[in-house]
Amino acid sequence: MKKYEQELFAQKTPYLQWLKLQETELERQYGHAPGKQVYKLPFSSCMDSVQRDMEFCDDVIYLFVKNGGSLSEYAGAVLADAFSDSEDVAMAYADEDHRGSLKELYGIEDTHCCAEYRGAPWFKPDFSPDTLVSFFYIGSVFAIRGSKILEMTGKYGSDSSIYELVYRIFMQELDRRRQGKAQGIVHMPKVLYTNDSLEDTEQTDSSEKIRQLDLADDRSRGAQDKVSVIIPSKDNADVLRKCMETLVRYTDYSCYELIIVDNGSSPEQKKCITHCIEGLKREKKDLVIRYLYQECAFNFSAMCNIGARSADGRFLLFLNDDIEIMDTEDGRQWLGRMAVYSAKAHVGAVGAKLYYPPEQKDTTCYKIQHAGITNMGIGPAHKLGGMADEGDLYHGHNTRNYDMLAVTAACLLIRKSVFDAAGGFDETFPVAYNDVELCFRLYQRGYFNVQVNEAVLIHHESLSRGKDTSPERQHRLEKEKRKLYQKYPLLNARDPFYSPNLVQWKKDVEYNTGYLYACDRQAEPVLLGSDGETGKRKQAVFKKYDARELLHARCGLAARICDRLTGYRDILFHIDNIYYDNICFDNDCSDSASFDNISYEDGIISDKITDNNIVIEGWCAVRNADNAELPRKLWLICDVRGQDFRDVYEFDIAPKLREDVAAVLEDGKKDDRTKNTALSGIQVKFAGSALKPGTYRIGAVCGGRLVCDPEKCVRVFHSDKGKYRR
Repeated sequence: MKKYEQELFAQKTPYLQWLKLQETELERQYGHAPGKQVYKLPFSSCMDSVQRDMEFCDDVIYLFVKNGGSLSEYAGAVLADAFSDSEDVAMAYADEDHRGSLKELYGIEDTHCCAEYRGAPWFKPDFSPDTLVSFFYIGSVFAIRGSKILEMTGKYGSDSSIYELVYRIFMQELDRRRQGKAQGIVHMPKVLYTNDSLEDTEQTDSSEKIRQLDLADDRSRGAQDKVSVIIPSKDNADVLRKCMETLVRYTDYSCYELIIVDNGSSPEQKKCITHCIEGLKREKKDLVIRYLYQECAFNFSAMCNIGARSADGRFLLFLNDDIEIMDTEDGRQWLGRMAVYSAKAHVGAVGAKLYYPPEQKDTTCYKIQHAGITNMGIGPAHKLGGMADEGDLYHGHNTRNYDMLAVTAACLLIRKSVFDAAGGFDETFPVAYNDVELCFRLYQRGYFNVQVNEAVLIHHESLSRGKDTSPERQHRLEKEKRKLYQKYPLLNARDPFYSPNLVQWKKDVEYNTGYLYACDRQAEPVLLGSDGETGKRKQAVFKKYDARELLHARCGLAARICDRLTGYRDILFHIDNIYYDNICFDNDCSDSASFDNISYEDGIISDKITDNNIVIEGWCAVRNADNAELPRKLWLICDVRGQDFRDVYEFDIAPKLREDVAAVLEDGKKDDRTKNTALSGIQVKFAGSALKPGTYRIGAVCGGRLVCDPEKCVRVFHSDKGKYRR
């Protein structure tokens, strides 16, 4: 029982488990070497003055530590280490967390009321100049070389605030990177500071002075530069009409033209589109609208490039035809707010925050569809998708403007000169990942892509071409995703704006700690043989299972009596999801769209593309029993008819937290003998190549009893030089 309670606590506190690993690693790396000494400078706010009547020295590393918290004992050594690697390093910063009770941090009732724990970690991005302008994301612990402080205070005055000092260093770093010099600002992805209070967990310190400095520093911006709005569309007249009408009526930015790129609408749809365009021209006399009609196969990249070649604006705005502009004070300013960032010399693509359409007409809170693209281990994924836009989600990822590795082409603004120099959209990506590929290319050319959360729109997602759930579309998405990482191997499972300490191996919109439990690691199947101990065990289980199935087929009453006597009625088993997980183990990545919309027809998912990893999720528990030490196995049973034997693969089921299952099974009303089911979850990951090709039924073995999910199965194919064989 003690082992169960320990595992239950561990699965409720992933950050504490991650912290143990970090502290062990820090002890190993820095425990016996003091490292270069640093001079600590306490501060109360990033708006504090830098000088404070002290003299700085060239050869000293100054460690800024915010009041109201404590440093890790290795903080000085870790940050000093960043400077010892290169004389070019001017500044280094680290991650932080918070101190509090179990109830405050993890929602766990604690019998030791005075005990304090650590949690609510803030895993920060790497060098992010636009994020810094939005708010002081550097936080509570950072170090600056003395010579750099002297240089900046000498140039801009000794009364500069800490925020201004850091901003000036960041702007200088931008210039250095344009010149191809080594990086001068380093992010150490280690937690080196703990805040004493949770009160400011989501506090984001910003400064209007910094924003004004940023506007003054950027001389490339013009007033109301022309924007060419490019909208690819086909056979979608009603949706396109709503997009254009709301854009014309609810956009404060006045200097723009519309370019509709149609790859072959029907005559009826084409007539409706033409009628809508004529009406908008009458409504807005000076509005230029070009309607480019050319029948051809759908290729989003090619359509965007056609529109770009016809554009006259300084900026290009690529907009889905299922976008709707909001008739609110903030909503009307969307384009102007995006243009402020797009005009910056170092910025590539600029994206907007997109909402799902409200479920009710009058809503006070929208659900987020998109707030930037993160390049996780599983591949490109939309962040905060499905979350209510309330409060500051993970340090303002829904409210502040962030540098991101990629943004969606559902609404993407870019300077035409940058777009043309980069070569436009890659037309070998006709449907998926074309926006990600462009953003990757821009990043490699030294540009920063920015998610502008101040610009908000509604996105009627996938109205144009539907969701990517069919096997053919899944195949296409997988193929294009694989091509993406073949083209950019250095960005495979890497994102400088998403911490390696956050979840990588599964879709995560909430920025959770990436700690791997036993159930998260790859499982090794055991093929149960026809002889020996494994064979005897398989046959014994099958004998009971087959007898029970035969009894069920012939006599319902006898079957129910048999189930009660043997305990089969008490086995509760359900498979929730089956999906691909191409992350970690074969160093391949999964597509965000296919991951969001993964489906299986008739309960079957096929491993058709490559020998991918497959994930099976669900739960299994036994009623009227203590489940704490219950041994559980997952069986994949080859669905072969007309033979005397079947191949069976067995997996150990590691504990997986499923508090939702425990809430139902242990509600205290139905049965108080069912205990300790909170770890009854199933999550088994395995390589498709480890199994023989075929169709497998999914079952669970508990206490020598086998139960199968009648609706779910896994069909495994192996690839052979691009050809699939059963």
